[in-house]
Amino acid sequence: MTGTSLLVIDDDPGLHTLVDFHLEGVVDKISHAVTPAQGLRMAADLVPTVILLDVKMPKMDGFAVCRQLKDNDLTRGIPIIFLTCDKAAVHIRKALESGGSDYVTKPFEPIELQARVRTAIRTSRLIELLKQESRIDALTGLSNRAGLERALTTAISRHTRHGEPFSVLMLDLDHFKTINDTYGHGMGDEVLRRVSAVIKGTCRPYDYVVRYGGDEFTVIIARSGEKEAEHVSQRVLQEIRKIKIRVTEDWLSVTCSAGLACESRGNSKCQPDAVLKHADAALYDAKNRGRNRLAVSPHS
Repeated sequence: MTGTSLLVIDDDPGLHTLVDFHLEGVVDKISHAVTPAQGLRMAADLVPTVILLDVKMPKMDGFAVCRQLKDNDLTRGIPIIFLTCDKAAVHIRKALESGGSDYVTKPFEPIELQARVRTAIRTSRLIELLKQESRIDALTGLSNRAGLERALTTAISRHTRHGEPFSVLMLDLDHFKTINDTYGHGMGDEVLRRVSAVIKGTCRPYDYVVRYGGDEFTVIIARSGEKEAEHVSQRVLQEIRKIKIRVTEDWLSVTCSAGLACESRGNSKCQPDAVLKHADAALYDAKNRGRNRLAVSPHS
C-alpha cells in the first residue's frame, strides 16, 4: 500500500501549522496551498489521498474549488473534507452537495479532525481498490481500456503542464485468427498470456501496459522522447518474436505489427482521442507494409 498524503487548501497560515501538528502520524505527507488557484494546481499534480478545503477564501470560495476538483478526471475521486466556521445546516448541506465527503467546523477538535481524516483515507483506499479491480483484464492480468483512459489522461496532464514527453504504442498480433482457427481458443489464450508477460517484462516500470481488446495491446511509454520510444518499441517486438510455444510436433511463433505516436514537443492541445488515432493509423500502416514491423506516426 502506498503512503497516504493530505493537501490543505486554506488562506490562513496558522491553520496549516495546526494541521501539521495534529495530523502528524495520521498521514505520511502533508502539502500546503494558500490560494484556490495554487490548490487546484497542486491537487492535479500530487493527486493526494485526502484534501482539506476551507470554505471562505478570497477570489474563489471552497464550493467553487470543490466543483472544479470534481470536474477534473485526475482529482474527481479524492475525498474532500470542508473546513467551515458556519455550523448552519444549510451551509453544511451546500458543502456536501458541491461534492464534499465530510466537514469539520473551525475551531476544530483535534480528535474529531483525526477521526474524519482517517475515515476519508479508508474511503479513498476503498475507491482506489474498486477502480483497480474494474481496470484489470481477467485473462492477462494487464490493465484494460478503462485503465488506459486514466493513465492517458495522467500522461497528457504531465505533458501539457510540465512538458514531459510520452508516446503511445499500439500492437496487434499478426494472423491471430489463424492461430485460433488452427489450434483452438485455448492456445489463443495461451498466446495472449505469453505476449502480455513479454510486453510487461520488456517495458520499464513506469510504462503502462494495457490489453486494449482482443489481440490488441497498448503501451504508454512515459518520460521518453521519440528516439527512446522507438527503441523501447523495437525491443518489445524483438522479444515477442522470440516466443516459441510447443504445439504437438512443432513450435508456434508469434509476431506483431505496431504503430507509435509520440508527444515530445510540448503540445498544449494534446487530446487522448487524437493520440490514439495517430497510433492506430501508424499500426495500420505497419500492417499494409507487410506486418511484423513498427511504423511511426508522421504527426509525432
